[in-house]
Amino acid sequence: MEKIIKKKLFLWYRKNHRKLPWRKLYKNQLPNPYYIFISEYMLQQTTVSTVKNRFSEFINLWPNVKLLAKISKPRILNFWSGLGYYSRAKNLLLASKIIHTKYKDKIPDNYEDLISLPGIGDYTAKAILGIAYNKPVLPLDANIERILARLHCIKKPLIKNKNKLKKIASFYISKKSSTNLIQAFMDYGSLICLPRIPICDKCIIREHCKANRENEQNLIPFKPKKRSKKLIKYSRAYVLSNEKNEI
Repeated sequence: MEKIIKKKLFLWYRKNHRKLPWRKLYKNQLPNPYYIFISEYMLQQTTVSTVKNRFSEFINLWPNVKLLAKISKPRILNFWSGLGYYSRAKNLLLASKIIHTKYKDKIPDNYEDLISLPGIGDYTAKAILGIAYNKPVLPLDANIERILARLHCIKKPLIKNKNKLKKIASFYISKKSSTNLIQAFMDYGSLICLPRIPICDKCIIREHCKANRENEQNLIPFKPKKRSKKLIKYSRAYVLSNEKNEI
């Protein structure tokens, strides 16, 4: 089943992929690692539409790690206005300085080095490896998690099923075309397998979707019910007495 799904997503992506500035192909027909590096920092907690408008501006100012590593913290913070979460800008600048000095301006192409950089966790490291370097990984962002959860009808909170999702994801990894497969999953989740009311009538993989067969697609990803907080009331009473203990 996984092979069929991957093949269908490849074909869909070829015709329907989003044209994003950081996906511009480099010399080896892969995206520029620096572009992916920058975009992943920007995309943390910020929408694609917002990042898309600011990414090109950033690249025009600092087209490579060497130039970025030389700027001051106030300068990058000033640029970051409107993107939110300023800690990302600080981490990005610090990471670029480390890459400049330790890795000679080359974005690391292995998990251990990437994960050691400020602001880079498991997902970001795998996104850079898979998209920029075509390494056989499948990073789990919200879009990919949602698609896999619906395909396999996971009726439990995803935050408590990360290990299960990682195991499922391992069956969808592409050994040859990781770059395109990862982006195909991301785009499919953004355009078809939507968080709310997925467009199932246009879904090319719905016949393989267990959630669709069980009509559970709108309930997945499963969100646990919030426990209602009990209102506890407190009251006070005062008793006044005189020296003779008379109330």
